[in-house]
Amino acid sequence: MFELIEGEGMTLLREMHTSLGDWETRYILEAFSNEKARLMKINQTSEDEDFAADAGNDYIELAGFYQRFEAEAVAVFGEQIKNFSRELL
Repeated sequence: MFELIEGEGMTLLREMHTSLGDWETRYILEAFSNEKARLMKINQTSEDEDFAADAGNDYIELAGFYQRFEAEAVAVFGEQIKNFSRELL
C-alpha cells in the first residue's frame, strides 16, 4: 500500500490513493475491527509485558486509522457500511 523510501537517518512515506466499492470497504472495516479486537485481547491477557505493550501500541495506531477510514466510509456509503452481518435483509 505504501512505498517506503530510505533516506539518511529517516524513512519517508509515500501515500497511495485508491477507489473502493462498498463491499471492499466493508471487508476492510470488518478486518480492521477484528484486528483491533485481537490486539486488545493480547494487550489485556498476555503475560509477556513486551508483547502486551507492542499489541497495545499497535492497537492505538490501528484505532486512529480505523476512525478516519470509518468516518470517510460512512460519509460515502452511509451508516450501513458498518453492518458486518451476513444475514439476509
